[in-house]
Amino acid sequence: MKNLLSIFIILTFILISACSKNEEINAESSDDAKLALLAADIESFAQNKACAGNDCKAMAMGSKPCGGPTRYIIYSLSKVDEKVLAEKVKNYTDLQKEINLKYNRVSDCAFLMPPSVDCVNGFCTAK
Repeated sequence: MKNLLSIFIILTFILISACSKNEEINAESSDDAKLALLAADIESFAQNKACAGNDCKAMAMGSKPCGGPTRYIIYSLSKVDEKVLAEKVKNYTDLQKEINLKYNRVSDCAFLMPPSVDCVNGFCTAK
């Protein structure tokens, strides 16, 4: 009887642990989905890269766990409201920082240099 009780307690602990782990995985997947939606919104917002002259810029976006951006978004000053874009990118970056801390994420810690951008054939592109 004592062994049966011990087995029951151990199985209960295992089941609770498994449920807890699934909840963590679901929460992490949900957070990653939110991040992906924000990224898609930013890409859509900055998609018009038509330019003339020196309209092109690159904005740091995201946050690596050990610092620095995860990428740069290229955009046209004449086609994109820079203040709105900066706010969207800040929201994305802040959420990624929060997620990195929450899930103890790691990265390669390589510093990502901003790309040189130029208006080529009427569109902003990285050189």
